[in-house]
Amino acid sequence: MPFSISTSLIRPLNALPHNALVIDRQGIILFTNDSWKEYNNHYGLSPHADWTGADGLELFEQMMSGPSQITALKELLHRILCGESLISSSEFILQTAAKGSRRFRVDAFPLIHENPAADQAIILSLQDVGPVIISQPVQSVRTIQPLRLHQKNPQPLVPICASCKSIRNSSEEWVTIERFLLQQLSLQFTHDICPDCIRELYPKYAAALKW
Repeated sequence: MPFSISTSLIRPLNALPHNALVIDRQGIILFTNDSWKEYNNHYGLSPHADWTGADGLELFEQMMSGPSQITALKELLHRILCGESLISSSEFILQTAAKGSRRFRVDAFPLIHENPAADQAIILSLQDVGPVIISQPVQSVRTIQPLRLHQKNPQPLVPICASCKSIRNSSEEWVTIERFLLQQLSLQFTHDICPDCIRELYPKYAAALKW
């Protein structure tokens, strides 16, 4: 049966520490919490005052820089709907009216509710991870050789935190490994969670996933 947001779910959704957008299997927006509305106004993501009832995929497509990104978003949602992942994340470049081109991380996870017979719904959340940085094209990628003490010109060392694995770049900023590789090699990543971590962090849901 079709799923609609019950009054019992509105309060916990509004209490979430992040902005939340709930969509159904077809991508239709069922609910936006208070944090999402503030986020939308702050960035100027969409002129829609209330996204409820709109086609979420079409709205995202209007903000994205190319068709490959909407394909990646559909794949991200597919992993949740098929039970392949409990949470799925990826980064996208969105054009905002207030802040220009920004890179956002989109997290998707299933909405757990009291009616198991209803169609599945998905919670989406956006997090701004910084402006779009246009880097110089990489001319060549050198294979990193092991450092030898007798070398006159050893390969440069990349400082990496022994605890959180952040990397210190040439601007003396500590950034994640993903961000460092994106800046240096223009590599893009999509976030997922492996079966071992699912079993450790979410044992309640591990048995329901399909691997």
